[in-house]
Amino acid sequence: MRVIIIGGGQVGTELADRLSREQDVVVIEKNAAMAQRIEAAMDLMVINGNGASVQVLEKAGIREAKLLIAVTEIDEVNIIACMLAKNYGVETTVARIRNTEYEEGSRVLTNEQLGIDIIINPERVAAQEIAKMIKSPNISEVEYYADGRVLIIGYYIKKDSPSLNKKVSDIRFPEGCIVCAILRESGEIVIPSGEDVIFLNDEIYLLGKTEVFSHPWFNHIAPSYPRKVVIAGGGKVGLQLAEMLEAEGNKFMVKLIERDSSRGEEIANLLNKTLVLQGDVTDIHFLKAEEIGKADVLVAVTGDDEINLLSTLLADHLGVKVTISEVIRSDYNIIHNSIGIDRMVSPRLLTAAQIIKLIRKGDVISMTILKEDKAEVMELFVSERALIANKKLMEVNLPRGILVAGLVRDKEIIIPGGEDFIFAGDRVIVFYLTELSPEVDKFFTHTEKGPTENIGQMFRNIIRGK
Repeated sequence: MRVIIIGGGQVGTELADRLSREQDVVVIEKNAAMAQRIEAAMDLMVINGNGASVQVLEKAGIREAKLLIAVTEIDEVNIIACMLAKNYGVETTVARIRNTEYEEGSRVLTNEQLGIDIIINPERVAAQEIAKMIKSPNISEVEYYADGRVLIIGYYIKKDSPSLNKKVSDIRFPEGCIVCAILRESGEIVIPSGEDVIFLNDEIYLLGKTEVFSHPWFNHIAPSYPRKVVIAGGGKVGLQLAEMLEAEGNKFMVKLIERDSSRGEEIANLLNKTLVLQGDVTDIHFLKAEEIGKADVLVAVTGDDEINLLSTLLADHLGVKVTISEVIRSDYNIIHNSIGIDRMVSPRLLTAAQIIKLIRKGDVISMTILKEDKAEVMELFVSERALIANKKLMEVNLPRGILVAGLVRDKEIIIPGGEDFIFAGDRVIVFYLTELSPEVDKFFTHTEKGPTENIGQMFRNIIRGK
């Protein structure tokens, strides 16, 4: 399938890298130097030109394309590219739109009239993810599957954890949940056997029926709800995050720090309950004067990785309980991991995770990218021709690193063991290391059809939670 990506920035290159492994990808980038770098780094066609130009789109093979993704920094270019693509008969168009004036309900033209099937707003996605983290500071991940009937949570092993220094097989978890994965402090992800031991500061992923997580066993990981939140940075992410926290009523006391005084005044006029401060988030004297060390959470979303890094380090030094940092550049993940920042959010990866669902093979229902792209969770229907279909799980010999964590058959939720059969048409939830995604395709979605035919409708259903 031909996929055209317009825009070779962080999101565009992330998508190009992922999609080119399985699809015929063409990247259009206006900046000549950037286009040359992409062409040198990746085995794909790169065209230097304007993605809103008919001539450039035709050179990219727009007539054969089924998917166009416009992720330039300019909303209007993305919109025009999608409008042109629809006129050429492209099945599905995705546009990165930042300006809230283009949101549905706030403009005259509808998405259909603009030629856009899906709007992606990286800053809003990042703000939503951070808001979720703030509400559950001791829980690293919360994801629902099977129409809300199955839940995956990630949490950190502390000194008071009943699981500390125990083999997985020796831990008496409530019936109906299993350990999907263990993330070591070193960054290694383990899909565990019963012999694996859980250590201090490990991050544990559990999957189970949603109602199981109300069991008293989980009381020790229940979050201590934060009250005082400091947002470092008044850009699009910071403003939207403050608005989301304000919408929670009086649950949060929010301070937002913005260096630019005129931007600070603009934000103050848009917010109702947030205290907006003008100052430098890397100035420790300023942070002390404003008693930032008493905050429960500090979120660094300045748009500059170096400033985010320094401000979170200073916040941790001053005694802030939880630090969350936005990461723009992919090569900064290693630094953030090594210095112990509590949580990281990458708009680039969050956006790529949403779009990547478009091109997955088979009947994919939902997909989540975890831990900076180290692991994935996929919910899908088992193909009739899949290697795993109509066999006992123990007979299939799945590679280590792939775990069938749950399945739905009719109305029944099953946490499968080796003796359980996986039938064609079963709805399965698979936890696996990202590097093994081709193996997941082979075992679960092997089919002569190739990529999902109606990718547009599938993606719309995913976004709407159907």
